[in-house]
Amino acid sequence: MDVAQHWHAYEWTGHERPHDSARIDPSNGTPPLEIAHWLRKPARHVAHTFDNSEDGVARASGWMRKGGEENPHLDEAAFGLDARMAYVDDDLRRGADALWGYYSGRGRYVSRALIACPRGGTPCPYGR
Repeated sequence: MDVAQHWHAYEWTGHERPHDSARIDPSNGTPPLEIAHWLRKPARHVAHTFDNSEDGVARASGWMRKGGEENPHLDEAAFGLDARMAYVDDDLRRGADALWGYYSGRGRYVSRALIACPRGGTPCPYGR
């Protein structure tokens, strides 16, 4: 995979993990079946865009942490936020995707994704 020039951030929370039939429709905000398919979503589903600078990486990491703080993992004791953030921060330093999909302590399915862009020689679908 190419190193990100920037990341598009996506978030989705629902009562349960969406069924595959909903996940194949790029027009809705549900997490897609394939990571790269986040970039097929309309621009209205992009929560933020972060550039690949030191400040951009820090802001992207902060966005993910905030989502984890607002939606604690169902088993936070076993896979705490600091442990999850170590993976996120490593992914961002490498210019890769960073994403979560889990059930929260409130029984909601939480998805947050930072998707590296552009990818595979395809230009940014949002004109960045």
